[in-house]
Amino acid sequence: MYQLFRALAYIHGIGICHRDIKPQNLLIDPESGILKLCDFGSAKYLVKGEPNVSYICSRYYRAPELIFGATNYTNSIDVWSAGTVMAELLLGQPIFPGDSGVDQLVEIIKVLGTPTKEQIQSMNPNYKEFKFPQIKAHPWAKVLSTAIMLVNLEFCQIP
Repeated sequence: MYQLFRALAYIHGIGICHRDIKPQNLLIDPESGILKLCDFGSAKYLVKGEPNVSYICSRYYRAPELIFGATNYTNSIDVWSAGTVMAELLLGQPIFPGDSGVDQLVEIIKVLGTPTKEQIQSMNPNYKEFKFPQIKAHPWAKVLSTAIMLVNLEFCQIP
């Protein structure tokens, strides 16, 4: 995952958004363990204020703002996708396996809770439909308390 985030930092640093981060676009050399990010067919230089297509990125890895139809997004859509890839590595299956855009959003809401009106407006100011079931975010700290402790030990050097 470190190598993926380094690759994203590099391409984002030169203004490129990949727009299709998914396991199939990550090549790993079995001998050296080096990761290569591939398939730049959907990649684009993102220019602030210039609209982009919202129907981009493979469904399971698509950021919520894309599902809401945002056309003025940032490189953060790649970071979302990378996070879903990391979750898939840990779970052994996609974390948000939606069958359609709406179903995809429901899967995200089941895990992260219902977005607020303000969050939806920040993703797409033109989105006017706010009829979502009120679901609280999953209490991940309880489920992953051991993992969180290990991460703290590893990265924060807590004795």
